Amino acid sequence: MATAKPDLHLRNPPDVRMTTAKGYTLTNDVSMETAKGNATTIKKGFKVWERELLDSPEVRRKATVAQLYIPDFLDYYFQSLAYLAARKERRAKFDKDTAARKLRPEDYAKEFKSYSGRERVLLRRRRAKLKVDQFHIIAQVGQGGYGEVFLARKADSGEVCALKRLKKRTLFKMDEIRHVLVERDILTATKTPWLVRLMYAFQDPQHVYLAMEYVPGGDFRTLLNNSGVLKEEHARFYISEMFAAVVELHKLGYIHRDLKPENFLVDSSGHVKLTDFGLATGALNPKRIESLKIKVKRKYYHFPSIEASVIQLDKVKDNQIIHRPTMERRSIYRSIRNQDPRYADSIVGSPDYMAPEVLRGKPYTYSVDYWSLGCILFEFLAGFPPFSGSTPEETWTNLKNWTKVLRRPEYDKPEDLIFNLTDVAWDAITCLISHASVRYSSLVQVSAHPFFVGIKWDDMRSVRAPFIPALDSEIDTGYYDDFTSPEDMAKYAEVIEKQKNVEKVKEKEEPFNRGIWVGFTFGKNGPGPKANFIGNSDDGSLATIF
Repeated sequence: MATAKPDLHLRNPPDVRMTTAKGYTLTNDVSMETAKGNATTIKKGFKVWERELLDSPEVRRKATVAQLYIPDFLDYYFQSLAYLAARKERRAKFDKDTAARKLRPEDYAKEFKSYSGRERVLLRRRRAKLKVDQFHIIAQVGQGGYGEVFLARKADSGEVCALKRLKKRTLFKMDEIRHVLVERDILTATKTPWLVRLMYAFQDPQHVYLAMEYVPGGDFRTLLNNSGVLKEEHARFYISEMFAAVVELHKLGYIHRDLKPENFLVDSSGHVKLTDFGLATGALNPKRIESLKIKVKRKYYHFPSIEASVIQLDKVKDNQIIHRPTMERRSIYRSIRNQDPRYADSIVGSPDYMAPEVLRGKPYTYSVDYWSLGCILFEFLAGFPPFSGSTPEETWTNLKNWTKVLRRPEYDKPEDLIFNLTDVAWDAITCLISHASVRYSSLVQVSAHPFFVGIKWDDMRSVRAPFIPALDSEIDTGYYDDFTSPEDMAKYAEVIEKQKNVEKVKEKEEPFNRGIWVGFTFGKNGPGPKANFIGNSDDGSLATIF
């Protein structure tokens, strides 16, 4: 059976080197057109004062801000023009309708007054700020160290969403504002079914809110915990969809860096969506992200900082590798998961899926996400991640010595032989979990591997998923924890402890600058899809930026 070939443009994201060095690297000459039409070219050999200027924090900050705001300004003016066009269309339809009925002047005046009143209502709603009291909270579906996620319904439109609420002051003192802004930018930039879509973003004096599409099937970790080990054909289906989602993120110029089963959600049709972009790095223009630094500094965040991970790797450099049989490793990992279902959110959670160059603070490319997907594929087929240990220290030791630890799972009992990986599956894993110089780094390479023969890369969402959630309604929360249940809340003991520790962190001495949230607001104001307006069902009021 011939394999459908993905679009080359989708499969070859630019190679982006992320570095923690302070140097500003330009791979190409910078060419600027002068007023006279002549090209002025700045060569690679900058003068000392030019180099210092490019390296200054102020210039870097302004360059980053410019990249973030240019799309917003374009959206703002495009949406303003769209509103004006819709308003003109409504007026034309009103005039046509009244002319066709040949109204008397006094009747026309009454209808025109009513029409003008409705237009004023639309304009007021377009200018109105979104507020949290416009959402009806149905149930809590998530809990993190910095905030909560609720299932909610927007009162005027009836739209169902997952409403994430985060405290501004907590984000400020924990240096997490940039991560939230990055997540907001990714969510607003995406127009693909593979990434969770943002519906609204708004704020009040204490909180910022992200209203995202509600994905009712829960996260993939829940599905994986229930199934244990996936059949090879099911593993191929899900990992292919995960590749498709990650490629869409790469097209936007971002590297996720924190891929794990918990970050993939299952929608109502059984297909996956990628979420949780708080640690993604990059910018909307892939050519301009070479000099960004990783700035995760606080120890209470579950993702270790680069400095902390380097220290941790150095601590275990003299530790002896513990070689365990496949069944023992699988049993240990299942035991850890049973004891701590929120293991990925815990303070001591270890980075089972992270590439070595990220942990060591070395320059890295998009391929670090391919390493993570390789680790996920390994877990699909083996029942445990490739470098998991009985303790965080053992996991760090395994990561430090990954070339010696990575071994093909072997089962020898007759009843377990079905779990042995095929040669083609193991080869696919080792093409992903490998040194950066030879690791797969594009969908071209992945789709050409024999393991993925038969995948319809151009139309994967039309294929029936192996598992389809059984849902009673669009607000079914059965695949999420019940936050009114003491048993389910016990899973979040360490997450809640983390939240308490965050609250104890000393406030920064520098004043809180509220201006940093300017431009955060995003969303469709107005009466929503239920409104009925003569001449046009669309109010024309699209996203507002400020």
